[in-house]
Amino acid sequence: MRRTPGVRLSTSALPIDAMPRLRLFAVLLLALTVCACASVPKPPKSQIAFIDSRIFDEELTDALTAGLPEVTVETDASVTLGHIPERMDKWLYAVREADNPVVARPTQEPLVRSIGLVALLQAIATGTYEFLRESMTYYPARNYQATVLYDKPTGRVERVVFTAVASKTATPTPKP
Repeated sequence: MRRTPGVRLSTSALPIDAMPRLRLFAVLLLALTVCACASVPKPPKSQIAFIDSRIFDEELTDALTAGLPEVTVETDASVTLGHIPERMDKWLYAVREADNPVVARPTQEPLVRSIGLVALLQAIATGTYEFLRESMTYYPARNYQATVLYDKPTGRVERVVFTAVASKTATPTPKP
């Protein structure tokens, strides 16, 4: 680099007293960026609206994985005992596959009926279960039982309640 007489080369275009303020600004900017990136996880919901979407699967997976004692899924008018959507059917099947009860019960009667209802069994039998076995999405349902609450006169499913069951532990083999 060639020097011209009488011209000083400066290492900084800023005045010396501005450097501490610039460093403080850079540190604050970095801290704000880090804080903005660190998101606070949302707590799992104990009440979920059923929508035929992977969003529903994620919300229900989060709630059941968190171990909530009870998770209620509210349904719309299109869900009936004779027409359970495949997405909901997969969740019910995961519960049943873990040998936990799936019960259909009218909302106005305290009587509990087994899943032996023909319409409900037909709906459960129509799902694609190979996908269920390969997917970990429905795995948390294994620790829950499900109660399908429906309107008796119309057969409309009003909600499905997943209730935690006591964990199944292996019985130790007795020593001779």
